[in-house]
Amino acid sequence: MKPLLLSLMLAACASPDRTFWGAEAGRITLDGREYAVYVDRDRARPRVQVIRLGYARRGQHEAILAAMPRAAEAVSGCALVEGSVQGDSGVMDARLDCGGV
Repeated sequence: MKPLLLSLMLAACASPDRTFWGAEAGRITLDGREYAVYVDRDRARPRVQVIRLGYARRGQHEAILAAMPRAAEAVSGCALVEGSVQGDSGVMDARLDCGGV
């Protein structure tokens, strides 16, 4: 019972990669799933990290992969740089094109 409780508690938490510590943090729900989004605008090439919150079943990963870029753009207000997306359905990183924002 304790391992199950610990797993549930950890599923509700999200910590960005250390390169995103201090970044602007946001949360968004898309298609019934919650994502934590970290936006780092304090560099020459702004970046974003999206973390899926909660468990995903086998058939859900494709939809999650499609939703993560939408989450990044919605929270950051910027477009993703084409070809910059890296990661999987758990954590996605990308560069941002904020057009001078």
